Amino acid sequence: MFSIQEELERLSQKYRFFASKEAFKQSLKFQLQEKFRVEENKRFHDYLIDLWVEEPESGRQYAICLMNKLARVTIKQNGQTIELKHHGAQDQGRYDFLAQVEKLERITMGRRNVYGIVVLLTNDHLYWTEPMRPNTVDCEFRIHENRIITGELKWQERASAGTKENRDAPIFIKGRYQLKWHHYSTINQDKHGEFRYVAVHVGDVYS
Repeated sequence: MFSIQEELERLSQKYRFFASKEAFKQSLKFQLQEKFRVEENKRFHDYLIDLWVEEPESGRQYAICLMNKLARVTIKQNGQTIELKHHGAQDQGRYDFLAQVEKLERITMGRRNVYGIVVLLTNDHLYWTEPMRPNTVDCEFRIHENRIITGELKWQERASAGTKENRDAPIFIKGRYQLKWHHYSTINQDKHGEFRYVAVHVGDVYS
């Protein structure tokens, strides 16, 4: 049976990090093809899905959306020095992650054997750490450890136009999801040397 946690554990043994979302997607795709039918960049009811995975035996289908958000870190590997760039804009990253959850709820609702999974892989601890200040402009979009996401989520009124650009619409989450972060890899002992991921499973409550 398909398990995103098992697949990511396997993947971490081969690839400790990815410099881009595309590299993450391609590596996971090639691994999944060993056991499942996989379609990349599938269009489903006007929505773009990174990886569409089907279990041949059960017929279950999984719409998988991936994110790879980076914090700056220097990696020594095989005699080479690799610099991972800093993405920043964690508030927008959180919004985008939850927008993927909303999208997959729309796709899976009322459809049997169709499930959704959103995965965010990052070495930026600001995603999984609970903030010190509770009243940030993106407080409703926080995705730290044990956070429960449900209902209408929106920016605080003082959020700037630049922050909300192309992201101004509220997000509506019909389900209820408690977020759990998992260790992916440790590349060094620097501040941003650990990668973790969070995966939200969508669709079971609607099947």
